[in-house]
Amino acid sequence: MLKKDWFLVIFSALLMSLAYPPFPFGFVIYFALVPLIFALEGKKLSDAFKIGYVFGLISNSLLLFWIGWATVPGTVAAILLLCLYTAFLTWFYALMQRKWGKGSFLFLPFLWVAMEYVRSLTEISFPWLNLAYTQTYYLNLIQYASFAGNYAVSFWIVCLNLIIHLILKHKKGIALGISIFAILIILPYIYGWHESRVLRAVVLEKIEKENIRIALLQGNIEPEVKWDERFLDYNIQTFIGMSKEAAKEDVDLILWPETAAPCYLASESVYMNKIQATSKSLNIPLLVGTNDYEVNTEGRFSYYNSAFLFKPKGSYPQIYNKIHLVPFSEKIPYDEKLRISDKVQLGQSDFSSGKNLTIFHIPKGRFATLICFESVYPALVRSFVNRGAEFLVNITNDAWFGKTAGPFQHAQIAVFRAIENRISIARCANTGVSMFIDPSGRVKNATKIFVRTTITDRIPLKLKETFYTRHGDWFAQGCFLVSFFLILVSLIRKKPEK
Repeated sequence: MLKKDWFLVIFSALLMSLAYPPFPFGFVIYFALVPLIFALEGKKLSDAFKIGYVFGLISNSLLLFWIGWATVPGTVAAILLLCLYTAFLTWFYALMQRKWGKGSFLFLPFLWVAMEYVRSLTEISFPWLNLAYTQTYYLNLIQYASFAGNYAVSFWIVCLNLIIHLILKHKKGIALGISIFAILIILPYIYGWHESRVLRAVVLEKIEKENIRIALLQGNIEPEVKWDERFLDYNIQTFIGMSKEAAKEDVDLILWPETAAPCYLASESVYMNKIQATSKSLNIPLLVGTNDYEVNTEGRFSYYNSAFLFKPKGSYPQIYNKIHLVPFSEKIPYDEKLRISDKVQLGQSDFSSGKNLTIFHIPKGRFATLICFESVYPALVRSFVNRGAEFLVNITNDAWFGKTAGPFQHAQIAVFRAIENRISIARCANTGVSMFIDPSGRVKNATKIFVRTTITDRIPLKLKETFYTRHGDWFAQGCFLVSFFLILVSLIRKKPEK
C-alpha cells in the first residue's frame, strides 16, 4: 500500500466526521466516501481489511469519543469492535472487485446497507452512525424514509458518492454524470417538499381534533449530584417542584427524564408515595425515569433501567423496562451466558434487558417510552407503533456526554423515527436536548443543553399507518440478501479474464 492510500483513507474519515450533527454540513457526506473508494481500487483482500479497519477506527473515534465520558474502557472496547464492521465491508468489496471486475462498484450500496443492518442486530449492536443520520437537517430529502426506512437514505448517499467517483475517475460523460447526480437530488427533494406540505395541513387538522398537551422537564442535574445518595431527596423534590409549575399550563402528561428518580423507586416507599400524591393532587399522569429490580426463581437479581407511569387514580404505577441496553456501558453483551463481568470490569453497569413492549394508557391516548439509546432502533420503534402507540416518548440522560456532539447526534436520530412511522415524539432529556418532533420530522422547541427549563406543546396523535410501519426493514433486508448472494457467488466465482 502507498502513502497516498492512507492519506485517502484518513481524509475520507475526516470528511465523514464533519457530516454528522451538530455540524450543519450534511452535504459533505455526498462526497466523503469518494477518497475511500479510490483507496480500495485494486487492493488485496488483506489490505482492504486494513483500510476498512483504519477508516472505522478514525471515524468512530472522532464521532463517538464522547462515550468515554461515561466509561473509558467500555468506549475503547466498543470502538475496536465497531471497526470490524467497516473492515469486513471493505474486505467483501475487494473480493467482489477481484471476482467481478469493473462492474463491482454497483454492489457497494447494497454492501453498505447490509453492513448497517447487521450492525443493528444482536446484543453488540450499535447502529448510531448510519449514513442517513447526516441528513436530519434536510427534511425534504428524507421523507421517503416513511416507505423504506433510514436505510434507503444510506443507499442513496452511497450512490451519490459512486457517481462523483466515476466522474473523477473516467473524466468522460461528465455532463451525464452531473445530470444523474442532480436528478438523484431533485427527485427526492420534490417528493419531500410535497409530502411535507401535505403533512403540515394534516397535522394542523389533526391537532384540533385529537391532541395531547405534554410538559417536558429538563432538570439539568449534574451526574455528581444525581448519583450521590445524599442528594436523592433534592433530585426528586426538584422534579416535583417543576411538575407543579408545569401543571399551571393545563397539560395532560408530565415527563421526567431517564433516572430522574436515581434509585430503585419501588423500594423507596416514601418517594413512591410522594410522586403518587403529586400526580393525584395535580390530576395529571407523571412518567418518571428510575431503576427497578426483581428476583428470579434462582434467587438472582435482575436490575432494570425503567419508566414508571403514575396516574391520578392509580394505586401502583405501570412499568416499562428498557429492552435495548447500551453494549459495554449498561451491560456486557451475552454476559448471562459468558459471565465476563465476573472476570473483567469495563466500567459498565449490570442491567438486564426488559421483555415486554409496554404501551402506557392515559385518558388522552396510548404511548410507548423509548429509554435513551432505544431511539436508534427503528425495528423496536415500529414494534411499539404496531402495538397501538399513538405517540412516542423518549426519555434520556445525556449529561454523561458533556458539552460534546453526543447529545445533538442522539437527539437528531429521533427525527427518522418520527418520519418512518408518521408519529409525534416528545423527547425529555435531563440536560438536553429536549424537544418535540412532528410526524414530518420537524423539530419544535428544542432546548439548549445544560440549562434547567420546562417546555410544553400540543402534539397530534398518530396519523396514517406508513408502508414502513407495516413492512419494516424490507429494504435493508433486501440489500442484505442481495449482498449475501453476491458474497457466496464471489467466493466460488473465478477471477474474470483480462
